[in-house]
Amino acid sequence: MIRRIPGCHVLRKIPIKKTVKKCAIGVELVGLMSSLSSAGSRYFEPVENVANPFKTAHKNKPKSINWETAEKKIAELNAGIIQKKMDSLLFKRQKAKILTIMNEDKSCNDTVNKNKVADYIVKISREYGVDPVQIACIAKQETHFTENRNGEFGKGMMQITSITIKDMYQRPQFFHKKLKEITSKYKNYKELYKALQTNPQLNMRVGVILYQARLNEAKGNIRTALINYNGSPIRYKYASDVFADIKKYSPQLRKSGQK
Repeated sequence: MIRRIPGCHVLRKIPIKKTVKKCAIGVELVGLMSSLSSAGSRYFEPVENVANPFKTAHKNKPKSINWETAEKKIAELNAGIIQKKMDSLLFKRQKAKILTIMNEDKSCNDTVNKNKVADYIVKISREYGVDPVQIACIAKQETHFTENRNGEFGKGMMQITSITIKDMYQRPQFFHKKLKEITSKYKNYKELYKALQTNPQLNMRVGVILYQARLNEAKGNIRTALINYNGSPIRYKYASDVFADIKKYSPQLRKSGQK
């Protein structure tokens, strides 16, 4: 007699042959399920972890051309090339006009390297947005294009005075923003003033900055700017003579009617 005990299950008696057969089937089923499990984990792996042959092929596939973008880039490139050519042509024309002014100046010394002087007059004037003809006419009136002229009150081709240089240090905001690039290289205004006689291009640069500031102050009136540029007792005659030269070599100014 088999007595039931609470919490325990009594197994019924199973023949040995049947037990062995069932165990064998169980083992096979377990093996099959484990293999399916591993295969399933492989076949149901996230897409990014599975090698995709189409993905590799897509990498080697050439990108399609956006013709609208390509045409735009070509147009920009052509515009840049045209702009450079126009700038180069304008530079040559302006330089030729400065050479004409120098050649027609009977007081211009034969030792002056006209080609070199004309080149940096145009280059520096354009850098600060000033008409090279106006600068050349000032240089003609001041020193007849003599680079290292040491005058009674001024130095160099543009005859810059010590009062002007001191003013540039005291109120730099009145002048061009690029003035700081010059003044920062010298400890004080005296050192810069001394350098103006031996450095022609520096002299020209300071002279252009001074004239540009005077022109802005006069709201574009050339005669008034010239009067303030010179500042000497003969400044009114000086301004009239230089302005007459500027009008001679600037047909567009004659048409504007500025007096």
